[in-house]
Amino acid sequence: MGFKLSYFFPFLFLLTLPALAQFNGDGLKGVYYIGTNLTSPAVTVVDPVVSYRWNGCPPQPGMSGSAFSVKWTGQVEASYSEPYTFVADVNGGVSLIVNGQVLINQWTDYAPPIHGFAGVINLTAGVPVSIEVDYFTNGANPTTDLIQLLWKSPSQVNGYVPRENIFSGAALNPTPTPQNPSACQAGIAVDGVLNEWAWNSTTGWNTVNRSVLGNVYGTTAVFKTLWDSSNFYLGVTVTDSQLTNTSTASEWENSTVELYLDPLDTRSVTVTISDFEYYFRWNDTVAAETQSRTTGVSMHTTTIPTGYVLEASIPWSTLGLGSPSPGTTLGLDVGVDVDHNGGNCRDGQIIWNGGSDDYLDASGYAQLVLANPCPTPVSTPPAPTGGNPYVAPNPSSGGTVQFVYTMTSSGTAHIKVWNAWGDLVATLSDPKGAGLQSSQLNVASFAPGHYFYRVELDYSSGGKDAFQTQVLAIKK
Repeated sequence: MGFKLSYFFPFLFLLTLPALAQFNGDGLKGVYYIGTNLTSPAVTVVDPVVSYRWNGCPPQPGMSGSAFSVKWTGQVEASYSEPYTFVADVNGGVSLIVNGQVLINQWTDYAPPIHGFAGVINLTAGVPVSIEVDYFTNGANPTTDLIQLLWKSPSQVNGYVPRENIFSGAALNPTPTPQNPSACQAGIAVDGVLNEWAWNSTTGWNTVNRSVLGNVYGTTAVFKTLWDSSNFYLGVTVTDSQLTNTSTASEWENSTVELYLDPLDTRSVTVTISDFEYYFRWNDTVAAETQSRTTGVSMHTTTIPTGYVLEASIPWSTLGLGSPSPGTTLGLDVGVDVDHNGGNCRDGQIIWNGGSDDYLDASGYAQLVLANPCPTPVSTPPAPTGGNPYVAPNPSSGGTVQFVYTMTSSGTAHIKVWNAWGDLVATLSDPKGAGLQSSQLNVASFAPGHYFYRVELDYSSGGKDAFQTQVLAIKK
């Protein structure tokens, strides 16, 4: 499992002439070994780039964080026919072989400061040649172990070797079909409760469930985007059985939602200074961003029985877009970091549309088109028939539902929801006045099936109305 070099190599965000993708590569095959001399293979994956900083964390689940080795193999295709200089920046030992030619052979566990080694080879545009990158560390300084493979040529901008130009030989996975957000009314309250009418629509929700790093323990998420003339809004419901925010190493080493934005929709194979990466960590009240561009950004998380809800807003002015209009297109992706070990090492990551290299490569982001306004809110729901509470919509396709009931006087409505196995999955305690009332519950993270709910109304005067358990059906 790799960790980001974005803070360590700020030049990656200052490239003003990004190379455009000319190929459709997927990365290199990475074999991770328990031994330090490429022995005892433990895990084989496809890594989109060779650019990792492990911070003393295991490179893959079940491995040591201080002694391991990796062999990356595949093919590389150049964009230009000219001499290419390959550079390996490492703490640890490294060797590089391109087209059978040994360019770098430094098999020593180098401790900090970072060591850079280089080799030159002539390449022909569009002609694939073999590449092998070997790396090892044996604990010289495990908290700083890293490797980054870069290249440059007279025409090639200096930077990491991007995913588009390297090929593992594995079958490519199809990219999920993006869905567009909706333009909605202003006045969203960023309070961690997705209860405004703009969120209530069952359309526009996107499922995040593709594991790209490590062990995610079945974590999934759904998200939706909204906008008005002032702000971009993000609402996310994360289903995760264990939440942490104790890591002091980096925001992504916790239970965190990551938002990747390419406001100019450049589709660049590099991340430039015009791109944004926000971190919304569970149980935090302040967002982070790779270049600290958080002016006016608001966030709030709410813990729910199945995980947590994030609601956030980002001013268009912070993104450098002024006030956009319908039809404006951005690049966007959403990821969720999973941390069940409680230490300074996350366990895994899920991504919606791109890959684990989203922090380096914007070409995998989805295209997000700002659409026209949402439908206007529906009228007040009808009163319950015979006084019995009801829930609407029922069946629900997984958005927000309303529990509707009548209070004879002021008090508190208590609502509990169980799944088919009898597990309590949601509770509401909602103070209300007398008359027709409703309480809202986001069920976007609920799996399809039948659920059971019960409404009890406790009045301030001491009385109570209790109703029979009823069924709520979720269909997706």
